[in-house]
Amino acid sequence: MGKREFKTELDNEIIDWLLTLPLEQRKKELLQCNMNSLARAMAKKYTVSNAQKMAKGLGKNMEAEFVKAVRMYKGDLPFPTKTRKKIMQTRPRYWPPILASLILLLLIVFLDRLMP
Repeated sequence: MGKREFKTELDNEIIDWLLTLPLEQRKKELLQCNMNSLARAMAKKYTVSNAQKMAKGLGKNMEAEFVKAVRMYKGDLPFPTKTRKKIMQTRPRYWPPILASLILLLLIVFLDRLMP
């Protein structure tokens, strides 16, 4: 069974109900909710203080992330962008051909000494 999604207007009633629940019961209910859709739904109608109240039922790290997500969906914070990897200029490698030339030269000298 999937987690509860918050996509319709009827789901706002569920959010109101979640805000009125005691903390312990809210913790249990939040475990069954999709936090991303809850943050998106709370950003449309509710304030950040209501989001902080809702996030009290989560852990410390999750609480900060949830409030940050609500603020991003509201438009208070920008969404993070992916940065492009810096393209490094590669220097030409001279040592493999030099090493191959030395090995070839040593092989020629060695064979010349063994088979005159």
